[in-house]
Amino acid sequence: MLHLNVPAEHEGFWTCFFRRTKWLTLGVLAPETVLLAAGGQWASAKRSVVDMRSLDSGSWTLAHAFYADSGGFLLQPLDGSPFPITAKQIHYLVKQHYLKVPNISEKEIFDKSKADYVTKTIACLQTGWFVTECVARAIQKLPVSPIELCTCAIILCTVTVYFFWLQKPLNVGTPTTLTVGESMQTILQRAGSDAEKRFWNTPLDFVEPPTDYTFGNWPNLANRWGPYRKPLVRIPNDRNPRLYGLQQRFLYTLIVIIFSTLSFAEWYFEFPTNIEKTVWRVACIVCNASLLVHGIVEGAVLCKQSPPYDYGYIEGYKLQWPANLLFFVPAATYFVARIAVIVIAVSSLRMMPAKSFVQLQWSAFIPHF
Repeated sequence: MLHLNVPAEHEGFWTCFFRRTKWLTLGVLAPETVLLAAGGQWASAKRSVVDMRSLDSGSWTLAHAFYADSGGFLLQPLDGSPFPITAKQIHYLVKQHYLKVPNISEKEIFDKSKADYVTKTIACLQTGWFVTECVARAIQKLPVSPIELCTCAIILCTVTVYFFWLQKPLNVGTPTTLTVGESMQTILQRAGSDAEKRFWNTPLDFVEPPTDYTFGNWPNLANRWGPYRKPLVRIPNDRNPRLYGLQQRFLYTLIVIIFSTLSFAEWYFEFPTNIEKTVWRVACIVCNASLLVHGIVEGAVLCKQSPPYDYGYIEGYKLQWPANLLFFVPAATYFVARIAVIVIAVSSLRMMPAKSFVQLQWSAFIPHF
């Protein structure tokens, strides 16, 4: 279940459908990118809760922060049209006494959601049962097909994404409007020199810079493909991930390592042809080699940082020529290899080993005396 941000008021069914299809495709080709996006959103929500508690706002929860960062709140100034604001921008407006903490309960937020904890738990149990069957087949020395192994790898990322998005409402269609008793011009004038620059996303860019969104780092690309009507009518889904300290970075790295190395379990699988077996092996090696290069470069960058290691994923060397080749070349190579893995996994279904059709004997796991 993809937890995408709140759509704009003018966006219809097909716009939302194609946006969801795009993210689903990305989730199949490179589920770790969706995991990174979800982790970044969770980290932003955690920071928001800490910031709001500094203002003695104990009613602000992770659900409120997720709701805000997904475009759940629109700001209506005395002048101009309403525009979406993030949790960080709400913190600024509350701190400067332009707004009170939004009077919406966590229960009301989840009432807007199209799924609750029970639905998400059932989805995790279903995927967990699939993984259990695959593990059981391996224990009984029955072959697990490449497509099943690819599915298990995706499930690993999916379950982690569910954890990060557990407090995020699903498919909210209508945002909440917050009315401020000042004009936007007055707010900008009081903000001083920080607000004098021309805004890129919304007039409150001086609170949260436009580079906090991936497309914001490439203006020409954003103008052509990004959702950038001025001001923004919705908050994009491409928030530049800023992970929450070393612990979350370590968790993300561990999951990606497991995800990428699982494909080696099919090294001796009986593929229909030797060519497919060779392509599978080469693709597996290329995937892991690309991730290794990326990991070494990211580790070198991390060593130059200082705590709390709060920096965006898309920044630094990734935006500097020719250093950005260290990011884009392994990334492009990885995507090509991932496509090859998926194609071979699907094509192998046309001629499976005979043992692939043997059913599991669950009774074999029951001790007999």
